Amino acid sequence: MRGDLFPLWQVDRQEYALACRHLGVEPVDALYERLVRHLAAAPFANPPPTGLARQLARPPLSAFRLARLDQASRWFFPGHPVRHLLNAALALHECHGPSYRALSRTVTGPAVWGAMAGWGLRHLAGAAVTLPWLAMRAAAWLLARPFAREADLRGRQVLITGVGRGLGRDLMLECLERGAAVVGTVRTPDAARALAAELPAAAPLRLLAADLAQPGALAAALRGSGVDPQALQMAVLCAGTKHAGADALDPATVRDTVQVNLLAGVELAQWFTGDGAGGAPGPAPDRRGAEPRRLVVVSSIGRWHGMHGSGGYNASKAALSIWAESAEMDLQRRAPGVFGVTVVEPGLFASGMVQSGGAVRGLLAPRRRVAAAILDGAAAGRRAIRPPWWFAALTWGVLLGGRRLRAYLFGRVKPPAPPA
Repeated sequence: MRGDLFPLWQVDRQEYALACRHLGVEPVDALYERLVRHLAAAPFANPPPTGLARQLARPPLSAFRLARLDQASRWFFPGHPVRHLLNAALALHECHGPSYRALSRTVTGPAVWGAMAGWGLRHLAGAAVTLPWLAMRAAAWLLARPFAREADLRGRQVLITGVGRGLGRDLMLECLERGAAVVGTVRTPDAARALAAELPAAAPLRLLAADLAQPGALAAALRGSGVDPQALQMAVLCAGTKHAGADALDPATVRDTVQVNLLAGVELAQWFTGDGAGGAPGPAPDRRGAEPRRLVVVSSIGRWHGMHGSGGYNASKAALSIWAESAEMDLQRRAPGVFGVTVVEPGLFASGMVQSGGAVRGLLAPRRRVAAAILDGAAAGRRAIRPPWWFAALTWGVLLGGRRLRAYLFGRVKPPAPPA
């Protein structure tokens, strides 16, 4: 099992080595694998960290941070992920012969008094560093809190398409780590089995197989799943396709792209906002006073301009954004306040759809950060999200230069594919 599924809880090999050094033992590969499996299940056996505790769990561990969090979690945050890490690592190494001998080494005789005095002094010195450090972290968190509120998804149910890889996978993992139950779609039953094998059995995840390239496949999978659309607080259309290097005059690739990126979204919206029977949406139940259920469609900042080699993709995303805006108008007329629509138009981030070499590499946003921004914005009821904001501003600045400038700049950032 991978050690990067749930970053708040899990550690990579370097962080595991730091934890071993902190505990006074040598890293052991076999124990690391067991630790990763244990910590992967931790989000589903323990409440997710919130507030300052969550903020402290976000940055990667260093020797300094680990020592500070060790003390701070003992005093103030007993359920902190670092506490689980150190306790689990200690328990595993106590069951390992060489590690147990290292842990159980102790001084005897008169030297005990000197050792106890040294331990006490080290503890006081650590506290003298940890308390001011924690105070500064708390002050920074309080100052940033009004501007960076993180959505609490505990107890919510979310449907996400395309969870097998890319942004859809990160949205699924982010939801699971925040305490949500997820219904996810992948393309084939084999993909569903492979993804299930990567995750802990305790993960509240249900996978459906649906090939969105086939008209009606998503609607049929949803209708046959037994999932009650009324139980879902959010549905995210994230699955997408892009025929890289395809000519905009190729009807087959354009048709396939529009089917996956746009028409499958219409199927999802019809099921999510209707009665689940697949017909025309009927009257919505009375939900006065309840939080609006949210339809989230992942478009692209590329919907604002053309692009050689991916004209069908950009066109389908433009259609998706406009369709979502129109759908919101229709839903508000049919059932005011019951549904909300969020249109996400992300900039460049690391994915299989983007060539990460050359000048593009410096423009890529971290994909997990993009996923977090989408969930936070959608949960807050935002109607449009464009992470990262600076890339949207850069794109709109280029648009003002006209088509000739765009063709020149995009040609340099993304050279056209050689003719077949």
